Amino acid sequence: MTAVTPPAAPPAAHPGRWLEFGLADHSTPPRAEPAAGYLDLSGTPAEQGRQHGAAARAAIAANIAAVRRDIAELCADEESRARYERCLDANADFVRATDPEQYAELAGIAEGADASPRDVLALNLPAHMVLRWLPQECSQLIVAGEHAAPGTSLLAKTRDMAGNFVEHVVLRRRYPDGRRLVEVTVAGSVLWPGSGVNDAGVAMSTSGVWSHRTEVDWRASGAGWILINSHDLLRRATSAAEFAELLRAQPRISGLNLAVADAAGGRLALEATADDVLVRDEADRHVLTNHYVCPATAPLAPTPGENASTYHRDQVAGRALNAARDMTPGQLAALLADHDGYPQNSLCRHQVEGAGSETTYASIAVLPDGAFYVTLGNPCASDRAVFGEAAR
Repeated sequence: MTAVTPPAAPPAAHPGRWLEFGLADHSTPPRAEPAAGYLDLSGTPAEQGRQHGAAARAAIAANIAAVRRDIAELCADEESRARYERCLDANADFVRATDPEQYAELAGIAEGADASPRDVLALNLPAHMVLRWLPQECSQLIVAGEHAAPGTSLLAKTRDMAGNFVEHVVLRRRYPDGRRLVEVTVAGSVLWPGSGVNDAGVAMSTSGVWSHRTEVDWRASGAGWILINSHDLLRRATSAAEFAELLRAQPRISGLNLAVADAAGGRLALEATADDVLVRDEADRHVLTNHYVCPATAPLAPTPGENASTYHRDQVAGRALNAARDMTPGQLAALLADHDGYPQNSLCRHQVEGAGSETTYASIAVLPDGAFYVTLGNPCASDRAVFGEAAR
């Protein structure tokens, strides 16, 4: 890829600001905060679905339109369209049988948003992404030990999406059983949030690993989650170790990189395939982008020639974390805005004339405090005043 020098202030799709979302009790009924992108939800999954759908109706409609465009580009002929529809039907049957509550939440979203239930299924069961490896090319950073403040673990994430990328929302959830969590997810989606933290002090994030060596067995569409169901893992886990065990037990037909940390100091960098979960060596810092590094999984990853961006982001973030001492959340937020390798090889990524990936949000979890910071849009254009630092 030819290097491109970024302008002094690269264009941002969604200029915004970092905000903090704790897990203190929050108000009921749900309320919309800035730009209707920050929502409080409470009640049963079906009730939360209706609240989510009603509060984020416009963003959900935009996301449905984006997914329809992706599907049209993917399914260029009747045969490919028929295969896609068979996969969606089989996976919908799997979700309905495996987790009726989550299926009811999807129905609630459709009701609240006045949307087609099948369109909401397509948002939540992203066969169109995995079928053609549409890059969910995210970056994840774990910072602890001498690299962070004493006793503190930081878990950061950027979500980068290509194609007709979609709008995200922050959901603060409270369930009837008392469980609470905060997630960042595609508006209208439940099953694959990119990051979040729960009231047990568990934080998690994900990033995709796509190559022609990670092909999905579509004959298994009725037997596992199309993407790892990170929402279910976050809702249930009470520690990083339990999160990993729940992941091992979860039926799935594709893999991801996942970062997990907990309030007790547990930290795991996980490489999941459709069949296995590997744990990277223990370390005080980890960078997980879009390739595997464990000896058993590395052969499945894209090569530097196939995806230069994943390796460049890994190297840039790795050097920064190695040099860091007592890194603060604000300093980590600044790193997520880094443009070394702009526009596509940088941690903060920018589409140019509609080509490539765009950073659609960034988040930072602080443990054991339980603070969770989020900005929707490019972190380079986000005001960092919440960290007590100068804007941007």
